[in-house]
Amino acid sequence: MIPNILHFVSGMAPYIEGKSFSLAHYLSVRSAVEINKPSVAYFHYQYEPQGEWWQKAKPFLTLKKTDPPENFMGRPLYHAAHKADVVRLQTLYEYGGIYLDMDTICVKPLTELLSHRLVIGQELNLPYTPKNKRQKIKLAIRKKLGLANQLLLPKPGLCNAVLLAEKDSKFIRLWMEEYKSFRSRGKDKYWNEHSGRVPLKLASHYPDLVTLINPYAFHYPLYNAAGMKSMFEEVTEFPEAYLHHLWESFSWDKYLSKLTTGEIRNHDTTYNIIARKFL
Repeated sequence: MIPNILHFVSGMAPYIEGKSFSLAHYLSVRSAVEINKPSVAYFHYQYEPQGEWWQKAKPFLTLKKTDPPENFMGRPLYHAAHKADVVRLQTLYEYGGIYLDMDTICVKPLTELLSHRLVIGQELNLPYTPKNKRQKIKLAIRKKLGLANQLLLPKPGLCNAVLLAEKDSKFIRLWMEEYKSFRSRGKDKYWNEHSGRVPLKLASHYPDLVTLINPYAFHYPLYNAAGMKSMFEEVTEFPEAYLHHLWESFSWDKYLSKLTTGEIRNHDTTYNIIARKFL
């Protein structure tokens, strides 16, 4: 049984000027707490955020200062995001509960999923798009040979931005053990190997330990232009969503950094209609 405890992990490196704890982050916390009504909501951090929205969020949170590992399973962790990946796994193994990235907003309770052992959301992969003439030629050749389906119709992967786990989860333990092969040095081709590809492999080997939830539950719409538009410019219904992952790396500059309470209250978009309930 997964306990109704919320976990957020942030501040594994000093906050970048101009990108501290924002209105969107406050709404992530507020929506999660109000909708899921947890027994406690932990905020695990090394560097405490600052600012108006952090001060408003703090009453909803129990702060847990932590020192993120520089190494794990004998392998160095170079990037703050990879340190946060490890902290969330260690935290869920120790406490159990619901982990949410800070760029999420909740729509309906996750509590109906707490009877599972571990829940992770599938993520749709975008079809491959060639970027230059050489890549276009290679794709054309693959099409002729019947080898392009995997590129053009990729299978869903997994995303660790939302995780629900029982305490002492065997799946989490196996996942952490896989860090013996960790090899990313930052934003390289191995960037999401242990956050997405490793749990996907483990799920195929240990299906009884994990529940894969459909891509429309946590991680939709996607981070492409059409997905961003449907969330931040249009009004769209997503009936299967428990929450929305806002893909901050893609949405910050154009959308999240520009949010104001007035914009949310007065301009109807998918996000604003959800968010204004929590202002």
